[in-house]
Amino acid sequence: MNSPRALALALIFALPACIVPSVLDEKQRSIEVAAEELAWLPARSEDLRGLFESVSIEGEAAAALWKIYYHFAPDGTFTAAALIVGGAQPQFQTLSGTWNISEQGLDLGTGEPVRALFAADRLRFELAGGVAILRRVAAH
Repeated sequence: MNSPRALALALIFALPACIVPSVLDEKQRSIEVAAEELAWLPARSEDLRGLFESVSIEGEAAAALWKIYYHFAPDGTFTAAALIVGGAQPQFQTLSGTWNISEQGLDLGTGEPVRALFAADRLRFELAGGVAILRRVAAH
């Protein structure tokens, strides 16, 4: 993945399946709402603002992609990082650019929008090769 387009495709259009396990206090686990129980609506520009991290990735690239981070700025720019596995060592690959959302979906400058849904501070990206769910996290 040497080009920004290839990285954008890896981050969005070839999403894998993996859930990073974690140990939470029982009270924290009971508050969490399952993704399938959320009322997903088409994402709007204001829904995308801020920092997001993947909590669930499903699809073809599960063996290669462990984690995704996105920061969407109000001025229409974004930066992203993906933890890629496949070589001798896992490595982060990054991408920055501009984003635009319309009825066709979220476009990260590739001209190929992906379906983007939003519910309860969660983003859901859907495409033929898989689904990724990201949650908003506090930026320090």
